[in-house]
Amino acid sequence: MPSRIRGTILTPRQWRILQLRAVGLTQAQVAKRLRTTRENVSIIEHRAHANVKAAKATLAAMERLSESGELVIPTGTSIFEAVSATLLRADMLRIKVGMSADGILAALRSKCKGRIRGHHLTASARIKILEDGSLIIK
Repeated sequence: MPSRIRGTILTPRQWRILQLRAVGLTQAQVAKRLRTTRENVSIIEHRAHANVKAAKATLAAMERLSESGELVIPTGTSIFEAVSATLLRADMLRIKVGMSADGILAALRSKCKGRIRGHHLTASARIKILEDGSLIIK
């Protein structure tokens, strides 16, 4: 598989095909120029557009996340992953959490009694990160 263009999610081949299509070449013309089949160009172009669509959806989701200090930890998530997700979310919000990872773990275990089996949540949990660095766990 070709490597990706640095800093993007598209391969060099995907970039080249999109460039050629952007200047008006048909898939058949692109295929001839790149010495491949039109079907191959179609597949590569389709995957490139799918990658772009996924990147746009990811950016939109990140923007929505940046508006909220609330984090939903889904059922089945490891409590250790929940702690990591909480700290990552706080970093994204540029909020310094007022407790250590061990403190968050202890608070999670305390607030989610009955919803943890082993090291995994048996029901979802909500963690609100407040601007002062405190957490509300529900």
